[in-house]
Amino acid sequence: MRQLYNAASNNYEKLQLFRMRTPYGKHGVSEVDKFINETYHIENEYIMQLNPSKYEVVPHYLVKKCDECLSSEQDQLAA
Repeated sequence: MRQLYNAASNNYEKLQLFRMRTPYGKHGVSEVDKFINETYHIENEYIMQLNPSKYEVVPHYLVKKCDECLSSEQDQLAA
């Protein structure tokens, strides 16, 4: 899953992979939880307005937070 996340071609793909990998409420960062579990659910209609493979609909700062969460998780496993 981590390899797919790193190889993802856009932020929307990364966010969805992060969502699948990490249980609800376990991200430790409230804005990550909000965006992942509320804003970018496919049920929300406005996500259907833009093609996420063509347009970056997920802010870069959010992907950076996801990267940090995965990095700290990896550090904990290595310790």
